[in-house]
Amino acid sequence: MAEDRDRNSQCVPAARTMHGADPFGIGCEDGETRVRSVRMLGKLVIAAASTAAVTIAVLSWWPVVLPQFALAAHDPVTWPTATNERTVPRPPDPVERFTIVAVGDLMCHQGQIAAAKTASGYDFKSCFAPVAPRLSAADLAIGNLETVVAGSASGFTGFPTFNTPDEYVQAAVVAGFDVLTNANNHTLDRGPAGLSRTLDVLDGLGVMHTGTARTAAEAGKVLVADVRGVKVAVLAYTYGMNGFTAPSGKPWMVDTIDQKQMATDVNEARSLGADLVIVSIHNGVEYQRQPSAAQVAVERAMVDAGADVVLGSHPHVIQPMETVQAVRADGSPRTAFIIHSLGNFVSNQRERYRDTGLILQLEFEKNLKTGATTLLAVSYVPVWVDDTGASGKEQRVLPIADVLADTSYPGVTGAERTKAKQAWDDTTTHLGSIDASSTDPASVPFYRAEGYKPAS
Repeated sequence: MAEDRDRNSQCVPAARTMHGADPFGIGCEDGETRVRSVRMLGKLVIAAASTAAVTIAVLSWWPVVLPQFALAAHDPVTWPTATNERTVPRPPDPVERFTIVAVGDLMCHQGQIAAAKTASGYDFKSCFAPVAPRLSAADLAIGNLETVVAGSASGFTGFPTFNTPDEYVQAAVVAGFDVLTNANNHTLDRGPAGLSRTLDVLDGLGVMHTGTARTAAEAGKVLVADVRGVKVAVLAYTYGMNGFTAPSGKPWMVDTIDQKQMATDVNEARSLGADLVIVSIHNGVEYQRQPSAAQVAVERAMVDAGADVVLGSHPHVIQPMETVQAVRADGSPRTAFIIHSLGNFVSNQRERYRDTGLILQLEFEKNLKTGATTLLAVSYVPVWVDDTGASGKEQRVLPIADVLADTSYPGVTGAERTKAKQAWDDTTTHLGSIDASSTDPASVPFYRAEGYKPAS
């Protein structure tokens, strides 16, 4: 019993150890067990200390060791020093190109009416068929309708007081005309009623018109056509109406030449947002191949007022054309264009020079960023009116180059070919050309802006 008490007395309960607890969870154990526990505790302390020492050493050595390691692993890289900034080309401004064609007087003499007569009415399609592809290919085609369509009740007649069948205008529109100007000396040949009916017919065919009006409100409107998103204004004026006058109190029925009013109209067109202003002027001396001083004065006045293109008519023969340097409203330079007379386009006048005309081709470009519209190129297609054709009496407008290039051109005799060649020489000599190529073999280049390149 005593021996048991001695052995038990060596065991100190955990609850009575120093500080009232057994911090290592040893509890009551014999001396050997206690020694092992102490040794284990020592190892843990040594391990913790070693780990801390290694960590401190690594943190101290890493900034030195890492660069050395990197240098050993990779070759050094030397970046070049920038000496000049690289210039990156600015993309070109967006532009819209468009073409306008214009022709001279569309007349209809008695011989033309007789030639077009059919069993059921009239057929003028053959007159325009040879040139229709070039007219319809343009974005805007303009002609001067120097006749009226007053209806059959008063009879169809040619000179001196014209009245033409509706089919004539229908054929012109089918061929590609978009605008027909009406301010000319024959617009009142059948009075105000004939003028009004003519405009009714044009409206019914969907063709635009300018230069005459049925009401004061209509007279106050400027024709502004939308051409591929570009606004093109067309104005038209005449020197007179062969002694006829508008009714009392209705002077607005026909726009007559008045430089002050014309300049006001050009400015109004600009105020309406027109990018391009075209002024058609029926003026000059008949059958004279050079413009009169009065013609030139009013044409130049229109350019000074802001017009971009001036189209002359009335002499019934072709007169020269020219480019004119001018300025825009903002002071920037621009190139305007004047043709003093486009001559006849179709008629029954058979005399030399009067049976010849042209299709004027104008190419423009609008800068969609700056808003400026620029004349890029001018060319023309000489045409000649053949009065025989397949039936022996048709009046056909023929592109002369097409006829000369085809020795078997339908309906053209040897004598007519000789006349066509003379018309070509007369026209190209009178108007001139530049040393430039054309995508249309029947077209003669007249002007190219600097740096011009044909549209792709």
